Amino acid sequence: MHILVGINNNIYEWQATLEISLDRPRLPLPYSFGAAFINRGHKISAIDVCSLADKNTSGGPFEKIFHIKDIMSAMKCVDIVSFWGGLAVKAILKQPFLPRPQRRVLLNSYVWKPKSFPTFNNKKKDIATRLLARFAKGVVVMTHEQAEKAREDLSGSIPVINFRCGVDISFYCSASSYESVPVSHRRMVDKILRKPFIIMPGDELRINSDALKMIERSEMLLVRISQYSDKSRTDLLTQEIAKKNLSDRVIILERISYPFMRFLLHNAAAYAGLVDSTWQPAGWTVACEALSSGVPVVLYEGLVSRELKRIGAQTAILRSVPMRDTKTFQIALEDFVSRNHKAKYSQEARTFAINNLNLEFTGNMFAQQIENVFNRYI
Repeated sequence: MHILVGINNNIYEWQATLEISLDRPRLPLPYSFGAAFINRGHKISAIDVCSLADKNTSGGPFEKIFHIKDIMSAMKCVDIVSFWGGLAVKAILKQPFLPRPQRRVLLNSYVWKPKSFPTFNNKKKDIATRLLARFAKGVVVMTHEQAEKAREDLSGSIPVINFRCGVDISFYCSASSYESVPVSHRRMVDKILRKPFIIMPGDELRINSDALKMIERSEMLLVRISQYSDKSRTDLLTQEIAKKNLSDRVIILERISYPFMRFLLHNAAAYAGLVDSTWQPAGWTVACEALSSGVPVVLYEGLVSRELKRIGAQTAILRSVPMRDTKTFQIALEDFVSRNHKAKYSQEARTFAINNLNLEFTGNMFAQQIENVFNRYI
């Protein structure tokens, strides 16, 4: 089978998923849509949606890399097309009236008919997605809950795949070392390690407000990690921290290495998942990375918390609270911080992650489902 995927000028990330490394994790989507298929003997090609250079070349793990303008010829060269978002829409509209056996496009979506939307524009996109799905070869969604809704909407006429996105267990479960802390940060890290701390990676602006509310009302120490400071506006966060006199209890780290991130995760008391997953599974990857690192998680109730509970996460490693209920969220975090048996719940979190969230397992399971759809209409 030959599969076509979309990339955004990140060939190196797809290539890196073919090799296990202690210096960087294999990334979930490139592994699941690339390495998992290659490991099963299939071929992949790509359309690079970012680069303006002429394509029709090869590189990394790809047989061919096409320019976006050559989407039709690219689709004719492969057996299955697996696209997200606007690229999927463009591809489906190229072949809306083909009989199902001749259709090639799998529509991948983070969203399927949620109860509420953050904006009216998101609602319009969801409606369009559900209409276009009827002209796809199949639909891929992120959680069991979304898959059940999609099957109900599509009445069994379109294959629906529940894609569980896994993380690189081999990286996050590997031993971490103080040597991974940059010399310039060691004084700060030494201070952090003197007491239990909460960790919060991510770049959504809104989560900063909720986090500061909880830190103000407690004695907790928060390590806030931003890998894209321009998006998360850590300059504004720094000003707010100073205004509230919280500089000794909110530590901001930006653009840190993966080994340094792993070291901090391994030493954290809990992960604060202040992310809105009521309409899409936002925050799934970071929650899974935390569990893989032996860190219990507190999440706002939503698709992510329900999916983790569905596959077996117990209250010893996962707490969920109503959306925006920062007081209950704070209590759950304080409970993890005050516990003196971290070794026990760390092992439970890692065992859960190894059994359920390993990208080698989830990626292989995803590839098998795509094979089933392909063989169904071959």
